[in-house]
Amino acid sequence: MAGIEIRDYHGDFADLAEFGRRVWIDEYGGKTWFPIPAAAFMRWRVSPESGGRTLVAYQGAKLVGTVFLFPQSLRVGGTVFPVAICTGFSVDPEYRGAALPLIQRLRRDIEDQGFAFAIGTVLDDPTSASYRFWTKYATTYPRNFKLVFRTGYWAKFLETRALARAGVGAWERMANRIFGPVLRFTPHKYDPHVRLYRAGDLGRCAQILAKTTAGFDWAMDWQPAQLESQLVSSVFQTLVFERDGEIKGMVNCHATTMHGRETVNAAFLDLWAEDGLSGAERVRLVSHLCTHLAAQDVHALVAPRSTVMPTAAFLANLFIPAPQRFQIGVFPTPRSGQLAPPTRWDLTIM
Repeated sequence: MAGIEIRDYHGDFADLAEFGRRVWIDEYGGKTWFPIPAAAFMRWRVSPESGGRTLVAYQGAKLVGTVFLFPQSLRVGGTVFPVAICTGFSVDPEYRGAALPLIQRLRRDIEDQGFAFAIGTVLDDPTSASYRFWTKYATTYPRNFKLVFRTGYWAKFLETRALARAGVGAWERMANRIFGPVLRFTPHKYDPHVRLYRAGDLGRCAQILAKTTAGFDWAMDWQPAQLESQLVSSVFQTLVFERDGEIKGMVNCHATTMHGRETVNAAFLDLWAEDGLSGAERVRLVSHLCTHLAAQDVHALVAPRSTVMPTAAFLANLFIPAPQRFQIGVFPTPRSGQLAPPTRWDLTIM
C-alpha cells in the first residue's frame, strides 16, 4: 500500500492500547468476545526492556497498524526452540492494505532475529476479518504461515449482572439473568492452604511447572529469571497451595478487560502447575482463585483449553466451555522443521 511506513515503536503504549481498543470494538464489538490489553500489560510484555518488539504502520502521521512479539522458549518433543509469540495484530479498517506489508515485515524480522518459528492466535470465525485475512494469507503464502490446530477457552462467570448486559449472544444474556446465582457458585471459598506467592517460592514453582508439562508435545520452557519476572510482576497475581510446608500447586493470572456488547473486568489464567495435589485440593485452589478475583471486582475468569488446565476442577467450579474458539498459527522458518499438531500442549498465548 503506497505511503505506508513501518517502523519500530518507542513509547509508553498508551496510544497503542487506545488504538487497539478502538479498532477491535469497531470491528468486533457485539459480534464476539475479545480481550483489550492495558498499556501497563503491554509495557511489561512487549517493551524493549522486556525483550519484546513492536512494529507499527503509519500513513503519514496517522497510526494505522500494530503487531507485537516477545521471545519465549518452546519445547517440541525433546527439542527446545527459540520462538517468538506474536500478538496484538490490529489494522485500521480504513487502511486494510497496511496488513500485508506489516506481516511481511514481521516475518522477515522473525527470521533475521534467529527465531526458529513464531506462534500466534487467529479467531476461528469464518465471518471475521481476522479469519479471512489469515486463511487467505496461509493459502497465498503456504511456506510463510500455517494454521496448525484449533482450541478454545474455559470461562467462569463471577459477576453475572455485568455479563447479562455484555453477553454477545441472547442465550448468554438470558442465562446470566436467570441462572446468575448458579453460574457464580463455587463449592468452596477461601482455603487456608492457599496464599500469595513470595520471592522464596521461585525454585519450587519452577520445579513443579517443569514437572507438570514434562510429557507434553508442546510446552513452554521457562528460564528462572523469565518465570520470576512474571510471578512477581504487578500486572500478574500468583497464588500457591501449600501443604505441610511444601508448595503443591501454583496458579498465575493477569487482569485484563474483555469486550462483548460492553466491556467487563476479566482475568486470564496464564499458568497452572501442580505436584501432588489431590482432586479435592485442585477444586479448592480454583474456588479460592475465583473468590479472590470476585472480591477485586473481576467479572469473569478465562483460561485456554490446554492440556495443563485442571478440567475436572473447572467443571466442579461451574466453568463452561466458551463459544468463541481460536486457531494456533505458526510462521515457520528453515530452522523449525516439521511441526505436527500437538496432542498435549501448554502455550503462552497473550
